[in-house]
Amino acid sequence: MLFSIPESGWWLIAVAATVFFMAGVLALPIGLKVPDELRSTMDQQWRRGRRAFYVLTPVILSVVLAVNLLRPEPAPTILFLYSVTIASIPVALFPIRGRVVKDYIARQQNPGTMVKPDRLATAWIVGFLLTVCLVAVMALMVTSYGS
Repeated sequence: MLFSIPESGWWLIAVAATVFFMAGVLALPIGLKVPDELRSTMDQQWRRGRRAFYVLTPVILSVVLAVNLLRPEPAPTILFLYSVTIASIPVALFPIRGRVVKDYIARQQNPGTMVKPDRLATAWIVGFLLTVCLVAVMALMVTSYGS
């Protein structure tokens, strides 16, 4: 059932996953409370990085996808793994975005001090993305995609 979708459909799903990734990453800072003294600095950094994000992200993701498609597996399999992985990144970052911004603000306000990494945020990102990858691989193992 999973791979009854034609290859052109998987290409559309991969493109939609890339668009979702870009929109999701751009929407992450919306609604976060940032001190006024850091807001202008963050806005300037955001404007500089936004153009690079719009140009470089599709290029880099296309290269990654093209390199992976050189493998001997069928294209729908790789497109499925790509789509699941790319779409899950903004979903993984959304619940902990406040903690990440809080750490960033602490680093900006105290540039000389060492700020310890947020272990909960790290555990959440790693655990969530590992779970997504495991579920995607299990879906591939259960499905007879090669026949």
